[in-house]
Amino acid sequence: MAALPTVLAYSFFRTALAEEILFRGFLLKRLQNKFGFLSANTLQALVFGLMHGIPLGLVTRSIAVFTVLTLVPGALGWYLGWFSERHCGGSIIPSWLLHGCVNFLSGIVSLL
Repeated sequence: MAALPTVLAYSFFRTALAEEILFRGFLLKRLQNKFGFLSANTLQALVFGLMHGIPLGLVTRSIAVFTVLTLVPGALGWYLGWFSERHCGGSIIPSWLLHGCVNFLSGIVSLL
């Protein structure tokens, strides 16, 4: 229980906010102006997924770890981009809160 405030702060501010600003707030919006929404969202999601999959894939030297930890965050990144742009008028606040909740649940599972 003592770790919950740290997990909460880390989940929402250290990771989710920074990633939402970078991927959905900056990258998606810049790419969208050049390539349209579908291509831009797919590209930002791929980069987002790779950012999660490459480090642990290299550490574990496991293709399975790399694949899962690229595809799952990549799919979530695609959804967050779609959610932000298509349902929230381009605001990253709802996707930030959803991303923070996913990170928080992951952090709680890690504590168990």
